[in-house]
Amino acid sequence: MDSAAERVAALLLAFGRRGTTGDHSVSDLARAVGRERSQVSRMLQALSRGGLVEQDSHTKHYRLSWNMLVLAAGAGDSPLLRAARPVLRALVARTGEVALLSVQRGNRSLTVLREESNQSLRAGGWVGRSSPLHCTASGRALLFDTDDDLVAELVAEDLTTPMSGLSAPRTLEELLERLRIERDRGYSMASEEVEIGLTSVGVPLRTPAGGLVGVINVSGPTSRMINRLDDAARRLRAAATAIENTLGRMPDENGGRSS
Repeated sequence: MDSAAERVAALLLAFGRRGTTGDHSVSDLARAVGRERSQVSRMLQALSRGGLVEQDSHTKHYRLSWNMLVLAAGAGDSPLLRAARPVLRALVARTGEVALLSVQRGNRSLTVLREESNQSLRAGGWVGRSSPLHCTASGRALLFDTDDDLVAELVAEDLTTPMSGLSAPRTLEELLERLRIERDRGYSMASEEVEIGLTSVGVPLRTPAGGLVGVINVSGPTSRMINRLDDAARRLRAAATAIENTLGRMPDENGGRSS
């Protein structure tokens, strides 16, 4: 039997499940965690009193509070974020597009850092948002080192879910073929796959030992991005190298160098 703390943790994580953002009804959250609506309602009321969620007075839907978002931002101030932040800012200045840092969490690509472009209106995702692996540039780049059997396991549910972009891969075979091409060229590209009018390019980040630790990508309107893919990939590779070099110089938690 799971503990009360585990139930609360599952409920809070449900706010970011399947790439959703914004407000959630009690019924939707109850379905997401597999609990009775009355039980979830009581949990949400307690979290609201504790300042971790807030309820819209009109819709009665719940959202994460600013307190929760501030706590999350502080908890995520990792060496990877510290290394990536100035590099992504420089990348935004050079490309004029939004730059993101994402990591893998289960079968999702999780955005942990976003640097804005003055030209952007809504492209990309906000910090804390999770996205499918099979139809996003960050998601597919996170799969570069994953064998086909595990890829199939990770994307099984999402491949059966209709996506808004008609260009998203619809079968495992189509996804694996895209991954083979993208691995060979060293970067992923998703155009019109998860959102109409949006194109993204992603490049993996690696530790000095070669392990894949995250992905950086730039996202922007297809009209601006589609003829600049090679240039975006080149700039992303240079940015990835800069981040990796910084990570390699950072001491680990035991006082040594990262490995």
